[in-house]
Amino acid sequence: MVAVLSACAVKRPHYDLPAVPLPAEYRNSVPVMAGDGGQPVPEAGTQPLDVASWWRSFGNPELDRLMDRALANNPDIRIATLRIAQAKARADQGRAGRLPSVTAQALTAKQAPGGTVGSVPVGGDVHQSQRSYQAGVQGQWRVDLWGEMGALAESAEFQLWRAAFERDNVQRTLVASLASSYIEFVSLNDRLGLARETEAALKSTLATVERRVAVGDATLGELEQQRAAIFSLRATIPALEQQREEALNSVAFLVGTVPATLALSSAGLDSLAVPTINAGLPSALLLRRPDVRAVEARLLSADADIDVARARLFPTLDLSAQIGYSSLFLSQMFQPQTLFWNMVASTSASIFDGGRRAKEEDFSQAIHEELVETYIRTIHQALREVESGLAGIRLLERRVLAQREAAEAARRAWEISLKVYAAGGLDYLGLLDVERTYHRHLDELLRMRMERYRAYINLFQALGGGGVSEPMPPDNDGSLAAQASLQERSAAGLSSAPPGIVWENAAGRSMEAVWRVELPALYLQSTVPAVWRDLRSRYSAQLENRELHPVQVGRVEMSKDTQEAWYRLYVAPFALASDAEAFCRTLQADQQRCRVLPLQKP
Repeated sequence: MVAVLSACAVKRPHYDLPAVPLPAEYRNSVPVMAGDGGQPVPEAGTQPLDVASWWRSFGNPELDRLMDRALANNPDIRIATLRIAQAKARADQGRAGRLPSVTAQALTAKQAPGGTVGSVPVGGDVHQSQRSYQAGVQGQWRVDLWGEMGALAESAEFQLWRAAFERDNVQRTLVASLASSYIEFVSLNDRLGLARETEAALKSTLATVERRVAVGDATLGELEQQRAAIFSLRATIPALEQQREEALNSVAFLVGTVPATLALSSAGLDSLAVPTINAGLPSALLLRRPDVRAVEARLLSADADIDVARARLFPTLDLSAQIGYSSLFLSQMFQPQTLFWNMVASTSASIFDGGRRAKEEDFSQAIHEELVETYIRTIHQALREVESGLAGIRLLERRVLAQREAAEAARRAWEISLKVYAAGGLDYLGLLDVERTYHRHLDELLRMRMERYRAYINLFQALGGGGVSEPMPPDNDGSLAAQASLQERSAAGLSSAPPGIVWENAAGRSMEAVWRVELPALYLQSTVPAVWRDLRSRYSAQLENRELHPVQVGRVEMSKDTQEAWYRLYVAPFALASDAEAFCRTLQADQQRCRVLPLQKP
């Protein structure tokens, strides 16, 4: 009865996630591609919004290939995936802590005078030492009267989900950074092309000035000013080239390689489509953000830690049992009369510890309250980022439209000024000012177009795009429940995978091949198709008649219908070791680690 009443005393109401009021829609959620009159004007190649793989809405195949390569080889994603495996091991340890432990013991001792060895008294001559032997099996179990072990297991499970969501957040950040660096690279291609075109135009003007100087219609000072303008423009070209090199280096780092092995095209901003953002975008989309989900998992883990601290205020009940053989003589070790057994039940309670255990509960409560505030702040931060992204897109669209008109007017003014100057109706300083104005407007237009694409990237990132997380709120028992959306996503991910992927369980399957190439680290199930697309796009000849074999090595349990799993990846079959080694050397030449492993024949 005391035990039952004490259990009721530690029963607490479940801590739900704090309710954070969200607006029905965003303040700036309006059509953003507005032309004259504010009507939507989609550009050529425009595609509808796809938050999960939003970079495809830019319609650029090179960017798609770079994303596959980054998802396959970026070291930060690999590190975050390995941390999921570490958290899974801790979660398994937490569940195992609720079960009894059984140990085998073997003991030999020499003791004098008298005393005991294990469970056997040592008698005889008090001045003579004696040896004793003992072997047996012992079991121990702490009865989880107050839910301490269950709360520890639950806390470890939420920490596992935290690791999974943090990995998704790394991917969300990665794809945004890669897209931003790539767009900067293509915009610099355009700006370099513009600078070279302007240089050619200035050279043509220089020829006109030289002809006028020859006939006495222009001065040598005007001629030198034109030459100075040309060399001033030439001085900007190395600076643009340096910026482009830095953008290329950033792209190479993000895709997990070195700049020397990465070659990008000379395409410009015209190779990118402008995505469509629908009006009335629901604010609930941001709840899919993996950083929000990670804070949720931390909050629920802290909730379970309060249970742990509270349960430790109450007495413990430990059960142990032992059975074995013990003898003073090794030759008689396993005789029937040497058999012994015992069963012990012990309980202990803290009478005075200076308030240490009570303060541990206060500490856990304070952490929980801190994470409540962190959770609310994270959601407010997400709302701010989305609103800023929507406002940025809307206003940048207007700026790009106005700047395009300004650049077009400056172009017409330049063309007219060239004709007027050639006819002697305009002095040189007026022409030079028109030239500089036109070049400045064109360069500013390219820069604004780049910023507009970056605004889309910021919005997609703010909406949680690029990660693989889905909302998984806690159920009434405080544990994460599997959602139908996750089941659909898991099935869709496997069905939409490119051909040539052979999914295996941890035991693998029989194959006729005798060699395979192992790729490094671990990969989430959602990343495996990107790895195979990347390999096939870059090594199509070497991978003819080959398959990718993902072998599952771990998963996050959610229900019997769906899972978050991670895999080791193997490229097979290779009939000869030399073929596998040749492919591995090809990967290593591109800064990709691998190793050749034999397969046992079936």
